[in-house]
Amino acid sequence: MNAPFIRRLDDLDGTHVGLAGGKGASLGELIRAGVRVPPGFVVTRPAFDAFLRGADPDGTISALLEEVDAGRLEIAPAAARIDQVLGQAPMPESVVSAIENATAALGAPRLSVRSSATCEDGSASAWAGQLETFLNVAPDAVASQVRACWLSMFRASALAYGAAHGYGAGEFGVAVVVQQMVASEVSGIGFSVHPVTQEPDLRLIEACFGQGEAIVSGQVDPDQYVVERGASRIVQSSRGRQCKGLFFDPDGSEGVWRELGEHGAEPKLTNEEVLEYAALLDRIEEHYGYPIDTEWARAGGVFYLLQARPITTLAEEYREPIIDTSEPWLRSTRRPLTLLEASIVAHWLDSKHSAETIGFHVDRYLSIQDTAGMATSFLPKEAVLAAKEHVRDLERNDRAQLVAMLRHAHDVFEAGRARLDHGEGFRDLEETAEYLVEIGQQTTGFPLIALLALSQEAIDDPVVRELAEGLRARSLYPRLAHEWVIPLVKDRARELGFSDPERAPEVMTWRELSRGADVGTFEARLEEVDAGRRFVFQALGDRERVRFVSETGYLLMRLAGRREIVPPDDPDRISGQAAWPGFHRGRARVILSSDPAGVVFADGDVLVSIQSSPNLMPLLRHAGAIVTDEGGVACHAGIICRELKIPTIIGTGRATSTIHDGDMVEVDATEQLVRIVERST
Repeated sequence: MNAPFIRRLDDLDGTHVGLAGGKGASLGELIRAGVRVPPGFVVTRPAFDAFLRGADPDGTISALLEEVDAGRLEIAPAAARIDQVLGQAPMPESVVSAIENATAALGAPRLSVRSSATCEDGSASAWAGQLETFLNVAPDAVASQVRACWLSMFRASALAYGAAHGYGAGEFGVAVVVQQMVASEVSGIGFSVHPVTQEPDLRLIEACFGQGEAIVSGQVDPDQYVVERGASRIVQSSRGRQCKGLFFDPDGSEGVWRELGEHGAEPKLTNEEVLEYAALLDRIEEHYGYPIDTEWARAGGVFYLLQARPITTLAEEYREPIIDTSEPWLRSTRRPLTLLEASIVAHWLDSKHSAETIGFHVDRYLSIQDTAGMATSFLPKEAVLAAKEHVRDLERNDRAQLVAMLRHAHDVFEAGRARLDHGEGFRDLEETAEYLVEIGQQTTGFPLIALLALSQEAIDDPVVRELAEGLRARSLYPRLAHEWVIPLVKDRARELGFSDPERAPEVMTWRELSRGADVGTFEARLEEVDAGRRFVFQALGDRERVRFVSETGYLLMRLAGRREIVPPDDPDRISGQAAWPGFHRGRARVILSSDPAGVVFADGDVLVSIQSSPNLMPLLRHAGAIVTDEGGVACHAGIICRELKIPTIIGTGRATSTIHDGDMVEVDATEQLVRIVERST
């Protein structure tokens, strides 16, 4: 074999990324770990470089890419021009000869030919689905398919992906992996850390009948299995809606989609096979020393590893116990709260007078800020249950008292509004905050619990409901905070010598202001906010915890505690599975083609498609959220959206038939729901 152009997989390891690309180097590393990998070889980066030198001696391609980097040329025309330069260029004879000799030595009747970029499968970017893959290739067609893999690096979608991840001109090359084809009966993926909830002790495995390309391309809804670390127990499993499967005939180069009928509803793996692969995931992660995303095939009762790469989407703090879970939490509300405002909510919930005024006392509180700047509040489950029981007891045994309390709350609201209208102020921050306690308890907390008790116990009491809903529909809090609390907080921040008093509510808690805190703490938090980090605030009895973290969506998914899809009854609410958490509201753009050419797509639009093909990468960069009919967590689009941190719901089954182009939709990936809030005309 020609050493510069060909390397056997078993002659590679993880240090050979520059030579064999991410995929090739990782396959060599898997072999060294003792994992079963189909035999094969890599057409190395020097072969790609030799092709480019002969096809583009004047450096036209580098010049075009530099124009793209500088923003002087759009990606689509650059890709078209590069295609003109490379389209008819032949491969060097020395490279062709090396490939033919290596293929003959391998002696496989059918092969897979897959791109392996030198920037692929790294710790920051997976390049999932961006470059070309060919399956069931005849030996005499390998060289031409290698050439097609090289050219795929210059497609518009791949250039857009590279730009989104900071790769400039000349910063990558393409090796190509050639392996014996595995005619898989069942295929799938496996994550050694759950990629959505980021629970480090849970593995996620997806499986389908036929070739795994059906999963990664998002064309089927796979079976899912969640397994505990140590492969001792399947925590959760769900059956996908697989109506078709991709299979290859021994004598045919093209895959065939076959209808599966009732067979598609059968489990793809037995429990024993699931645990077997979960144990293999444990072993692979231990070898690599970091969380791994794998692709696999099963044939003849044996698992074959086809790929292993780092999970590129985990938060830097995902292993840390950020949230106190010693007691279960219940989600309460999602509101635009600053850290200061969240801490004030905790203060009025924990007021020593709350049990006397509204009948319940809550000394634990959690608030998590999301990427939209909204904060989701959580209350302790036991306290909420006790509060609802208190309201139920009042409704059953002392309804007059319940009605009187709600009417008194209306009086508190009206008196507070009059005070604000008349411009009556407060002496200091302490007096303002204590007044806020009464407003919060009477006009927010108590009516919320009353409505929860009525709805969950199916209590039909129109008077109580009307009074409680009337309070929940309006609030004094925004005015009180804006007109009195925030100005006083800013004054206190100036007294402390804080560098940016206008932003004090973003980094200070009420308890810290009232009891004193080091201004250096606030300055450090401000730097974290400017770096894009979000707060997690916890009131735990007489203690507070404040953290600013890189991501919070996965924390919200963990607390939601749901990994299975529960279809809603409302036709304007569509359920699916979160591939990346978050919340976004925008206009839907229903795109049924995988070709983005000519599509009008504005920043913040919601991409609604059958499958979120990697070809749509030029649009994905601008999308505020993504919703698809098909696909599983491990599809290429799911990986890309997690890297770009775009709220994404996949596998809805009916998004493109239910959502109309131009509809205003809310994508709540944490709740795994899409809500149609306004139909287009």
